[in-house]
Amino acid sequence: MNDIDFLYQLKQKILEKYRVHYPYYKGSIHDFGNTEITQLLDLVEQECQERVSEKWIYTHLKPQKNEKLPRKDMLNIFCRWIGYSGWDEFKYKIDKTEATIGNSKPNDSDKESNYSFKKTAYVALGILIILAIGISFNIDSSYEAKIYLNDKYTQKSIETNRATIFFLNKNEKQKLKKENNYFILKSNKAKVHLLVESPYYKTDTLIVNFEYNNSGNYEYDLQPDDYAMMLRAYMNANIDDWNRRKRQLNNILDDDAVIQEVMFEDIGVEFLNKQEFINKITTPTKSVKKMEVVSIEYKDKKIISLKYIQKK
Repeated sequence: MNDIDFLYQLKQKILEKYRVHYPYYKGSIHDFGNTEITQLLDLVEQECQERVSEKWIYTHLKPQKNEKLPRKDMLNIFCRWIGYSGWDEFKYKIDKTEATIGNSKPNDSDKESNYSFKKTAYVALGILIILAIGISFNIDSSYEAKIYLNDKYTQKSIETNRATIFFLNKNEKQKLKKENNYFILKSNKAKVHLLVESPYYKTDTLIVNFEYNNSGNYEYDLQPDDYAMMLRAYMNANIDDWNRRKRQLNNILDDDAVIQEVMFEDIGVEFLNKQEFINKITTPTKSVKKMEVVSIEYKDKKIISLKYIQKK
């Protein structure tokens, strides 16, 4: 196998691990859209403490055919994420596995043993399923709550489309459903940890304890993200002092900030530099009012990464 063949193997392993977290995804890695890419990058950052750009995914993971091998340091990140020490160990283990498979030829006794093993496994699986069904009837799944979010300072209700709440279950994050102006939580546990993410409010962890409050309604305050709120105000207000706006944007944006306009219908992203974004947001057009922040990241009190969309 050459290096490109190993890269294709790595793509398959990445897809397999992604499906562990999101088993309902049935497409291939070449079909990844903005949602899947964002989820993948979040998983890699959480487990490896490394950031990978969306552009890298579009350039190296999504294509069905790769002409050249990506940088080794980036390959090392994904190899660590799927359980190897790095690219070298991944190639060694895959090459060894391929050689073992190629040299092994099952004989009649192997086939008979394999059949016996499969038969035993199916019986054991059937017993486990029956036990699981029996146990499920005894689990208390009556815990249900409505989660309301408010702005910490104004105490106004936060629209559900401006935040996402995740149910934290071991290493997985499961989104809560939205209904009107609240989120719906269903659980068989008396104490639940939730994670709230929003482009306009600071990320926070919430604890729902049904033993202390079984009213079914829970309210939590979120602290606004000042810079994100400023951008939102710029996008939605008629401000006459354009020069003052430009100065303020210049102060809060890092010179090397990665700014992306996320396109609809999974056609990719458009990258803007700092000055292009400032010019765009300070030009009084109708399209500016359709801009909506998707995510924002900081370093040293400056914006280093910003994603936004143009609302339809």
